[in-house]
Amino acid sequence: MSVALEETLTRAFRAALASLDPARLVHDALPPLPPRRARVVVIAAGKAAVPMAQGALARWPDRIDRALVVGVDPIAAWSDPRVRALAAAHPIPDERSVVAAEAALALAGDLGAGDLLVALISGGASALLASPAAGLSLEEKQVIVATLLDRGAPIRDVNLVRRHLSRVKGGRLARAAIPARVLTLILSDVIGGEAHDIGSGPTVPDPTTIDDARAVLQRYAPELAGASFLDESLKPTTPVPILAAATEVPAGVRLRARILVDPGSLAAAVRERLELEGVHAVIEGPDEGDAAAVVERRIARAAALAPGEAVVIACEPTLHLPAQRGHGGRAGWVALAAMRRLPDDVALLCAASDGVDGSSGGGGARVTRSAADGVPEGDIDQALADFDDARIHRALGTQLQGGPTGHNLADVHVLARAAR
Repeated sequence: MSVALEETLTRAFRAALASLDPARLVHDALPPLPPRRARVVVIAAGKAAVPMAQGALARWPDRIDRALVVGVDPIAAWSDPRVRALAAAHPIPDERSVVAAEAALALAGDLGAGDLLVALISGGASALLASPAAGLSLEEKQVIVATLLDRGAPIRDVNLVRRHLSRVKGGRLARAAIPARVLTLILSDVIGGEAHDIGSGPTVPDPTTIDDARAVLQRYAPELAGASFLDESLKPTTPVPILAAATEVPAGVRLRARILVDPGSLAAAVRERLELEGVHAVIEGPDEGDAAAVVERRIARAAALAPGEAVVIACEPTLHLPAQRGHGGRAGWVALAAMRRLPDDVALLCAASDGVDGSSGGGGARVTRSAADGVPEGDIDQALADFDDARIHRALGTQLQGGPTGHNLADVHVLARAAR
């Protein structure tokens, strides 16, 4: 099959990302002016923190007093003296994540009744802002997060636990801003996620309970569920008050939150771009869960495609990773596992919207059945077993270019059959 179809899918994906520019989304979501006489502080955290902050500064160039921008390493320096830019680690927090969280809490805590905190939250903020709860060390929290991620816990469950092990998440950043107003604008990376799921909800109420967090640990990491340090960290009487369910928000807190785009928005944008390319496309899903099961669903759908038809699916696969593994990611793994079983005239694109597909060094993969020609089946099977898909994709030229995109809207999968 010609590579033209693969190139069309890749081009549509990249154009779709460009159409969802975080700076423009934030700029257009903010009113023309903030409240009169309000001192305005911006805290942006996540993989889209930089463009989101740029959008706010462009909208209110003369009204923002200070801004804290926390993104993934590396982060460019800002010439604007009002902006403090910090880089931290993802997906496992590090000491810089603690520094960033404490800076955010201090900035929010300096606000008064007439002031406004604008929180700009995108996927990745959970790791970039990390201040462990009392009784929990950073090292202990790193172990908990890494264990949940390696064992394939859905990101909503991982963030649920994070909210109950933090001094900044689960509404605690908003709590620090009392009595100021808090406006939260969100770019969601969680399929079906609500405001409290994104970045573990630092500025929105948390409807979950400590028992919910313990249940997640029991399900995915039972050896940690009874750890002694959790008895201290998960206590309801944690020293930093939290925002619980929306009905329990203290009277002094004035909160508004809005999700601007989510993984479904990206799928819709990809479909629109494919239509402009002359490819009839439909949206299905979204889809999530075990990556091997996702592969089976892709193969079944590929067989049913009509000539000239494409299917776009927002996707969040999970992989249960062993301690010893190679270099790869969930998008590349699904693409490699499906490659040999695709119909001859079908292409599959599995793309990470943030441009970082695990440890692969790439942004996903685009494959056809013919791409596997000449590669011993044993090599592919071994790469899948070792979670080392990047090695095969690099050798075949099927890996998508990697590197931060300034987005984080989960993954998107596109299946397309060539027209006759």
